[in-house]
Amino acid sequence: VERIYKHPRWGKYVKARKKYMAHDESNMCGPGDKVLMVHSRPLSKHKKWVVTEILRKERVYDHGNVGKKKESLLFDGDAAAGDSSTGATSDDVTGL
Repeated sequence: VERIYKHPRWGKYVKARKKYMAHDESNMCGPGDKVLMVHSRPLSKHKKWVVTEILRKERVYDHGNVGKKKESLLFDGDAAAGDSSTGATSDDVTGL
């Protein structure tokens, strides 16, 4: 939970964050999801809240594909070798 408050001495607005441990019986929530919780009896040492509904799911990113190109374009030397009008051979890669 994130809240913004005015600092009592300096008058500057400060962002404060707090994490709550909540019981999710169906195991449907992920990190970053916005949920609605209700207070309940203590379920463990730190868990005193129960998730009642998921308001908004957080986007999930595939970290394995970060920074990679969608297609990698490779030079096909066979296509240049078949073209006799340019005189290019398969060893000649400067004619891109």
